[in-house]
Amino acid sequence: MGVLLLLASCVCSSCEKANLGDDGDEPEPENGVRIELRISRFEQIAFDGAQAKSRAATEVSELCSRLTFAIFDAGGSRVKSVSQTSTDKSFGTFGVSLPQGSYRVVVIAHNGNGSVSVTDPEKIKFPDNKVTDTFYCCEDIEVTDARSYALELKRAVAMFRLVITDDVPASVKQFKFYYTGGSSTLNAITGRGCVDSRQTEYRGVTAEMAGKPCQFDVFTFPHADEGELKMTVTALDAAGTTVAEKLFEAVPVQLGWISKYSGQFFDGTTQTGDITFTLSADGNWQEITHSY
Repeated sequence: MGVLLLLASCVCSSCEKANLGDDGDEPEPENGVRIELRISRFEQIAFDGAQAKSRAATEVSELCSRLTFAIFDAGGSRVKSVSQTSTDKSFGTFGVSLPQGSYRVVVIAHNGNGSVSVTDPEKIKFPDNKVTDTFYCCEDIEVTDARSYALELKRAVAMFRLVITDDVPASVKQFKFYYTGGSSTLNAITGRGCVDSRQTEYRGVTAEMAGKPCQFDVFTFPHADEGELKMTVTALDAAGTTVAEKLFEAVPVQLGWISKYSGQFFDGTTQTGDITFTLSADGNWQEITHSY
């Protein structure tokens, strides 16, 4: 099951407003030491004492479509940044000249529709506050001579996966996902969400999806205490009228885990019934399955 599978187009809005700032506008320092930053692997977060798994840099474009490299000096000022897309020849590698000294490197990898401008490592906002599968790196380096730095990125998100096992009525044109308990803003130093968000996302229903079961994925940045999401999923017709609605009141939020809810959505009920838990893994994520 590919983690980058997008089953429907989506538009995301939130109570937070992004201030992305300018990106890559700093002039390259003169008389510096030439260094190269290179993504070497992605760590897959493991739990319950299991050893973390890693994937090689050749798979960078398989896991993300956008990268932002940002470098901060010892005083916390950003000295250089650049954003890349998977179509760039240098995707996954960034070369820059820096005066000798101490620096902090921040890298954000994601699948959003726009670039991220990292102006504050502790409060990174994303275009339209839309959270996709996201990886990060925050590493302090000491620049003394020309060299290449191999960087490891870690996953920063949890996933809510809704699997609808009955057929979607032809009248349903989109699904609305409204939830609290997560974050759409990332602290790259801690690797956790740092703002209490009320997030709303929409997933469109195409003509090909009508009359069939379907699946939707929603991402969020867990807080340090992880906690739970309160998720309301509403099926809407073309006029915005509710066709069916489910309330998931205690969705587990764990870094690197999928909370998968599978069941009949259009059965006339308005909220979840008893929930049963099973645990499985697909190689990239850990997965908890809930039946509703």
